[in-house]
Amino acid sequence: MSDRDHRRPEPEIIPPGTGDPSPWQDQSGTNRDPRVFTWSSNGRGTRLRFGRPGPLGLVAIVVGLAALSALGFFILLGALAITLPVIAAVMLIGIVAGIWRRL
Repeated sequence: MSDRDHRRPEPEIIPPGTGDPSPWQDQSGTNRDPRVFTWSSNGRGTRLRFGRPGPLGLVAIVVGLAALSALGFFILLGALAITLPVIAAVMLIGIVAGIWRRL
């Protein structure tokens, strides 16, 4: 088999502002620079806008991270509270079984 039989298609590079922009066109009719798109079931691109968070956004992020950290800490504490008695019971059973065997 030669290399000609398995040619890969070359990528088509379309410069911005040329080509058929219909699936990417802003539906509001304004001439804005689209950056990020998500797809919906209707087949048209949906604009997703984001920017830097303001002071209230930063406070919300910090509070959310603190809440997740506290939740993780309490889950760890709960796992420790369950595990320690189980380990103590296993050790106690081992000690009693060792003493019982020697009798």
